[in-house]
Amino acid sequence: MCPAAGETYEDCEQPPEVAHGSARLTVDEREEYVTAHYTCKSGYRLQEPQLAELRCSIETDEWDATKLPVCVPDVSY
Repeated sequence: MCPAAGETYEDCEQPPEVAHGSARLTVDEREEYVTAHYTCKSGYRLQEPQLAELRCSIETDEWDATKLPVCVPDVSY
């Protein structure tokens, strides 16, 4: 279930889901943020590679996700 525009994604243990992609979570050294590192499944690529990482504040338990990464078919595949 995706929140509507303007809603927040909550729970740092559950990154926002991306179709045809997956996320690997890491925590920064000071344990202030969780970062989701997104990759696309075989045959897909990130439409905007700069959106491959999203951060979640452990203090507020909210993802800083104004725009989610998108996996699109890789035509060169």
